[in-house]
Amino acid sequence: MPRLYEDGSKMKKIINLENLIYLTIFALPSYLLRFSFFGFPTNVLDGLIAVCVVWRIFFYEEKIDYKLFFEKYKPFVFSVGLIFFGLTVSVLANKNYAAGFGIIKSWFLLPLVFSLVVSSVIKEDKIKNIFLAYYISAFIVALVSLGYFFLGQITYDGRLAGIFNSPNYLAMYLAPAVFIGCQLFFGASRNSKTFFLISGAIILAALYLTFSYAAWVAAAVALVLVFILEKKINWKKVLIIIFAIIILFSSQVEKNKFSSLANLDERSSLQSRMMIWRSVEKMLADNWFWGIGAGNFQEKYLENQKYFPPYLEWAVPHPHNLFLTFWLYGGIFGLAGFIMLLYFWFAKVLSTTKNSQLKFIALGIMFYILLHGLVDTTYFKNDLAVLFWMLFAI
Repeated sequence: MPRLYEDGSKMKKIINLENLIYLTIFALPSYLLRFSFFGFPTNVLDGLIAVCVVWRIFFYEEKIDYKLFFEKYKPFVFSVGLIFFGLTVSVLANKNYAAGFGIIKSWFLLPLVFSLVVSSVIKEDKIKNIFLAYYISAFIVALVSLGYFFLGQITYDGRLAGIFNSPNYLAMYLAPAVFIGCQLFFGASRNSKTFFLISGAIILAALYLTFSYAAWVAAAVALVLVFILEKKINWKKVLIIIFAIIILFSSQVEKNKFSSLANLDERSSLQSRMMIWRSVEKMLADNWFWGIGAGNFQEKYLENQKYFPPYLEWAVPHPHNLFLTFWLYGGIFGLAGFIMLLYFWFAKVLSTTKNSQLKFIALGIMFYILLHGLVDTTYFKNDLAVLFWMLFAI
């Protein structure tokens, strides 16, 4: 094998850490493929990330100057430290060790460390490849999901979930690709533009069939915000987005989901969320400082059933709000760390003048995560967690 690396330059170009990073980003949905490693439950995505981390530490030529890193990114390091402190103490205080530390490992530690590997390996002129790997992954997921649709594999209420457990999960994975495609389309070659048009249409079709209204609105608002920040806002683009949203919701007028939402039906998704948030309010009243610990929400939610009869939802793994989830899982320290992290990130990104195309892709995705995160948990899933920390890596 060493001789192959010395003589086989083509093989060396293929088998390197940079390409493994692109593969890992492309394979984000592989967290769905689970297995046990010496008795410990894990998944393919965690395995790929672990290989990247080990490769970077032990076999990569360039070494990391940790002292310089901590000095340069001190505000981010402090914010992340608060998050991990809150998560860890909350798990210890609530004694749900297996589930809690498993969540910290897969949704926080590995995605964060992977983002550090990416930032130290991928050079600035190749950052676009990171987004392109994600875009192609979303395109394949959309294509496969449309296959599910044509085979009649949809939810009981006619929504498309594809390879994921719910339509909302599919929407959360596809929506960031909209910002990537929109930005990369401009400045691309003629053949590339054709690819982005076709693939973009497929992604949008799959996103539409999820009937995730929150994803539609969040993506549209995020696009408008990006246009405003670009300081070259084209009101025609804004009007097109508004018109598209009107058309989308007009197509839903006869649907049960839309009518129940518009009429504030007691079984609507909004009423279900209101019930969940009332239960969350009770949890925070009792556990506002340390939280309830990662992995405990379903149990605590069911315990609160006696306070809010009748319960509209029973299987609820998350609080359906990004900020409330950080508060419940990491206590007041976890929430404070998350808010500080976002503040420092926006301050850094908005102040930079480098590579505006990539800057506005990152801003669009972050806006989407936070906007959709007001009514859903757009972080607490393996693939979404990696995407979130990737925005810091670039």
